[in-house]
Amino acid sequence: MIKPDAKKLRVAIMMGNAVMTKALMISAGWYFGSKLDKKYGTGPYGMIFLVVLAMGLGVWYILRTAKKLNLTE
Repeated sequence: MIKPDAKKLRVAIMMGNAVMTKALMISAGWYFGSKLDKKYGTGPYGMIFLVVLAMGLGVWYILRTAKKLNLTE
C-alpha cells in the first residue's frame, strides 16, 4: 500500500484552499460589481473594476500562501 506523504498532502490542501478563495473572491467581485452597476447605472465598469481587483488580490493571496509553505525562493 502507498503511504501518503504528509507534507505534500498539506501543501496540496493549502494551495487548493488558496485557489478556491481566489475563485470566491472573483465571484464576489462580479456579483457586487453587477449590483453597484445596476444601482448607479455605470455599465460594466464597476463589475470590471471589482473583478480585476479580486484577481489581483487572489494572486497575492496564492503567492503569500506559497511563501508561507516555503514553495518559493
